[in-house]
Amino acid sequence: MGVDAVEGRTRRDATRSTIGGITFDDPYAWLEDDSAEAIAWQTAEDARTVEHIRARPGGEALEERLTPYLGDLVVATPRRAGAHWFRRDAGEGGSRLVVAPTAAGEGRVLVDAATIEGDGTPSIDWFYPSPDGSLLAYGVSFGGDEQSVLHLVEVASGRVLEERIPFTSVGTVAWLPDSSGFWHNGGLAPDFEDSAKHLFFHRVGQGERSQPEPLSVREPYSLFPQIADDGRYVAAVTSEMDVRPDFVKALPDGDWRPFLEGLDHYAFGEFVGDDYVAVTMHGAPRGRLVRIPVATGSDPSTWVELVPESDAVLRHVYRAGDHLVLMRYRDTYVEISLLDLSGRVLQEVELPGRGALATLPYEIASPIGTGPRIDTSPDGFSFVFSSLTRSPGVYHYDLAARRLEEVVAPREIRDDLVTEDRTTTAADGATVRYTIVHRADADLDRPRPAVIYGYGGWNIAFAPGWTGAFVPFVDAGGIYVHAHLRGGGELGEEFWQDGRLARKQHGFDDLYAIAEDLLRREVTTRERLAVVGGSNGGLLTGAAVTQRPDLFGVVVSLVGLYDMMKVTRDPYSSVNYAEYGDPDDPVAAPWLYAYSPAHNAEPADYPATLVFVGTNDMRCWPWHGRKLIAAIQHADTGGRPILLRAAEDCGHAGAFSDPRRVAEWMSFLLRGLDLELAGEAAR
Repeated sequence: MGVDAVEGRTRRDATRSTIGGITFDDPYAWLEDDSAEAIAWQTAEDARTVEHIRARPGGEALEERLTPYLGDLVVATPRRAGAHWFRRDAGEGGSRLVVAPTAAGEGRVLVDAATIEGDGTPSIDWFYPSPDGSLLAYGVSFGGDEQSVLHLVEVASGRVLEERIPFTSVGTVAWLPDSSGFWHNGGLAPDFEDSAKHLFFHRVGQGERSQPEPLSVREPYSLFPQIADDGRYVAAVTSEMDVRPDFVKALPDGDWRPFLEGLDHYAFGEFVGDDYVAVTMHGAPRGRLVRIPVATGSDPSTWVELVPESDAVLRHVYRAGDHLVLMRYRDTYVEISLLDLSGRVLQEVELPGRGALATLPYEIASPIGTGPRIDTSPDGFSFVFSSLTRSPGVYHYDLAARRLEEVVAPREIRDDLVTEDRTTTAADGATVRYTIVHRADADLDRPRPAVIYGYGGWNIAFAPGWTGAFVPFVDAGGIYVHAHLRGGGELGEEFWQDGRLARKQHGFDDLYAIAEDLLRREVTTRERLAVVGGSNGGLLTGAAVTQRPDLFGVVVSLVGLYDMMKVTRDPYSSVNYAEYGDPDDPVAAPWLYAYSPAHNAEPADYPATLVFVGTNDMRCWPWHGRKLIAAIQHADTGGRPILLRAAEDCGHAGAFSDPRRVAEWMSFLLRGLDLELAGEAAR
């Protein structure tokens, strides 16, 4: 089973690899493939982890305690289409798609995940109503693998139509204005085999899937359609970092032609007649609002600036009838302005507090995704708002009344919790921001358990939204730390660029600066300081445990990439070169090897460490976790638990949203910090 009977350790082979001109020891290469031996090793490690977690009593009580907070993740923006409102609700056996006459009124269930049969736990991944509200497109996958199949349901009758369009993970549907058909993105095979996406046009009721559009784009794994409200144009939008419509096609029968291809900067917005109104970082790293003629988009000299760059970070613009809705971040907190189509500010929308917007549950659970956070209609716009002390609520702005209305109240408003914005200084002199959350009655004159949660990548704004599953931790007397790390998008393009590719280490250094500041202020101690992160945050925590094991008492690393020298070996994760660099490139290989967690586990007294992987994760395959845990176990001199949890029937998002899974890693965290949740023992 991969165990050396003499040493009692996981087998280390004398394997050496050469990638990007670098030759290095690779003793756990045998754990990369899903061989019988590797799976047997994984199964044994997983069993040991489950035994460790179950040794701490109260697992079911913990899951019950966390369930309402994870249920908050299902709160999503209702979408207006025709006379109907569509929303996703939590059901007993999973999520449900509901149609209702009002945004939050009593509705009728159109699709219930609990009734969908398939191989594994069903998931409704996304949904898009047709403009007239007569049809609803939605994606279904199983076991957390995100391999969505597109379905259509007839709203009036509830009848599911015969369409079954496969390979629509991370799906976007752009309906024609008359609801007769739609553009959508999709692959030609499962993402586990080929991650490239293409654009297709589908006429409702047609038989076989159409042929893909003849386009070659810069980041084919992230390609989605965008259509003008009047149906005049459709755009091919590429990337999840430098998002922009690279190609445009005049409808109904024009040819694809370059639009903003080659701009090399974020530029994304909405069609307005023969113009494209967009927030762009071209010539403005904190963003500006411009009107771009569709006919001459490749020539920035023809653009008209509507809102100049300022001290705030412009992020998104949306069209609501004859108005524009402009979203920006100021000191990481969201703001919304109402503008006319010329860019003149009509009103600053007064939000319920200082916080963040979100639409998709996954964007709340793990700040991944560049999808819209505001849903618009000719008479208003809707969004979900939350803060570190206020759970998600749904809000609608009425354009005629110029008034913000609360549609769904937050489940919790925690006025007994306090937030404090703080700054410290990184090793290179950069200012690092973070926010702490604690009980108002907490005595900060003595060290307390603390957990840092961070992300820092992909130009994704890690805005201060609902503390969620960490609220019970704070209630028990702990301190939650929301970290703003270079590589994120909440402080502008330069903040992102300063934490990616050759500068990726800066994001890790920001984390260490925060940890050192907490220790210096005696907010906590090394033994009672934890760090948690998932996805790109999994890489962050993997780097933290191998680079600075002296800083933390507990590390929980969720669904991350850990072998950066072989990050391109799997179809979907191969696209990560865009953010991290290509290990086959001799320029990028040295910086990747320098921080690759699986290759930098040196002898040390390691923190208690849990690496969580999902066996159906298409984004970060479980072999990464196998290699990291094996390397740390071999290098550890301290004897704390170094564990791998390989969850079956679980993909990428399950580590953040499934109460069973979250309760597992939270139990490990609490045990490592010697903390008990309020009321837990009594259960």
